[in-house]
Amino acid sequence: MKFAVRIQRRARQDYEAILSYIAKRSPEGASAWARAFDRALERLEDFADTFPPAIENELVEFEVREILFKTRRGLVYRALFTIADNTVQILHVRGPGQDLLSIEELIQPL
Repeated sequence: MKFAVRIQRRARQDYEAILSYIAKRSPEGASAWARAFDRALERLEDFADTFPPAIENELVEFEVREILFKTRRGLVYRALFTIADNTVQILHVRGPGQDLLSIEELIQPL
């Protein structure tokens, strides 16, 4: 099954904040990170329903899954998403060391 992937406003803000943080230290690293994120989105198009629930899934009434992706340096990032019909909604993007999301962060308007 092919899924449409949509990046929600808050996930876009997360993405931009992480990309900006990395770019200040390494423009090449930022480009590599963006490519890793894009590859993760491509994987979601084909296999979104195979990824496991996120830890935060236990906090809310709807299903929250995660896809992990990493940089060449081995730092692991998470994209949290939900699936409705054939659409993947990317809810948040989290970097290494960031706290788990709260209920409030998960239930904010999409």
